[in-house]
Amino acid sequence: MNDQVSMTILVIDDDAHIRSSIGRFLIARGHTVIEAANGEKGVEVVESQAVDIVITDVKMPGMDGFEVLWQVRSVAPEIEVIVITGVKESEHAFRALRAGAFDFFSKPFKVEDLNAAIQRTVRYQALRKETRRMQARLDHYLVQERARSGLSAIIGESEAVVKMKAQILQVAVTDHTTVLIVGETGTGKELVARAVHCESDRASGPFVPVNCSAIPEKLFESAFLGHTKGAFTDATADQKGHFELAHEGTLFLDEIGDMPLEMQVRLLRTLEERCIRPVGSSDEIPVDVRVVAATNRSLTAAVEEGTFREDLYYRLNVFTIQVPPLRERPGDVLFLARHFLDDYARDLRKPLMRFSRAAEDLLQQQEFPGNVRMLKNAVERAAILCCDGEVDVEDLGFDLFENSSTAETSSMPAERVVDQMVQSLSDKQMSWPAVEKALIQEALRRTGGNQAHAAEILGISRMVLRNKMKKCGLL
Repeated sequence: MNDQVSMTILVIDDDAHIRSSIGRFLIARGHTVIEAANGEKGVEVVESQAVDIVITDVKMPGMDGFEVLWQVRSVAPEIEVIVITGVKESEHAFRALRAGAFDFFSKPFKVEDLNAAIQRTVRYQALRKETRRMQARLDHYLVQERARSGLSAIIGESEAVVKMKAQILQVAVTDHTTVLIVGETGTGKELVARAVHCESDRASGPFVPVNCSAIPEKLFESAFLGHTKGAFTDATADQKGHFELAHEGTLFLDEIGDMPLEMQVRLLRTLEERCIRPVGSSDEIPVDVRVVAATNRSLTAAVEEGTFREDLYYRLNVFTIQVPPLRERPGDVLFLARHFLDDYARDLRKPLMRFSRAAEDLLQQQEFPGNVRMLKNAVERAAILCCDGEVDVEDLGFDLFENSSTAETSSMPAERVVDQMVQSLSDKQMSWPAVEKALIQEALRRTGGNQAHAAEILGISRMVLRNKMKKCGLL
């Protein structure tokens, strides 16, 4: 950026010779120049015309340069003011800068000094315009993100969904109220948590999601509370924990039922005292966080089993939101399917697609044990396979396990169940990642979405199952 960028510059000076000299210099460099013989006329110009930069002398009869500066900053704060001072009037220059002038040069002025002042001002104004443009884009993005993550992101018109949305709005207006979200796997509990955050006064703060079942027990304390350099062998630098990262925002604790008992104690203390002590530190750090927890397990049963603290349960269960399974809101299936199809059409850069009547009938007949996530995955597959703009029955792929039986599964050895599932895929032209994903989906279908039972059928641990589900987009 240089002074070849054309600006409209107002020159205010009671000395006609100085006004003329500065004017000729600026015009020669492509700028538009307006002259004013005193401060009063200069302010009138600012009030009536578009001006980018004002150059004003300090000592003038009537309104002096400081009054001009004050008036310009009051009328048009986006205009930058350059002050002309005498060589021995450095105190005037400092006073002008403190009052909001952008720059100054001295008279009798040198061409290089004037040119440098103009260049600095032009560069600054260009930077400020770019900053404003980027801020406008950021604000637009945040508005769009809130629309995608707020209440409008929850699709459905069923009575259960309408009730759930009302609950979200009711608790969102509170500031620190802890929320417990209960629902089966795949119902959209994180979406509900994000809606609580986005509809609250904390929307401009961070939303930090944490999957409690994915953190190794030994790392829980450090992950949540942070640590200082040297706190343990691998602590090579200070690191903030989830609570500190979520300061002035929302911390979403998914799968809260999988949190180790020792960490449950620390969580309870943090919720009550609203401060943390990083591992290796003796200092406590205050945190302003709303905690939203979610579970697909019965925490009351976990309390009875001794795997979940009763006092923490009551601390979390201040306001409970029940997320309905898809089978309890069948009227929303097509709303959701069409919404997902439009999204995938955009993502895949395909023309808008629609479902055939037969495909819609099939969608409405499905039980969807994997809930909304299962429906979304089916629509994604269909959007990829669809070639003519109309998604048909064969694109949905619900026939992959059409001969399987949930009732038979319950009385069948795990090895036999897996053999049956693999056999049903044997004549499908699928890659191994697709086969693995299909096996997991079928195991979840047969167990009604129960991950522990699905892992048992597949002969793997629940942690391994969840890692595989993440890898193939089922979590």
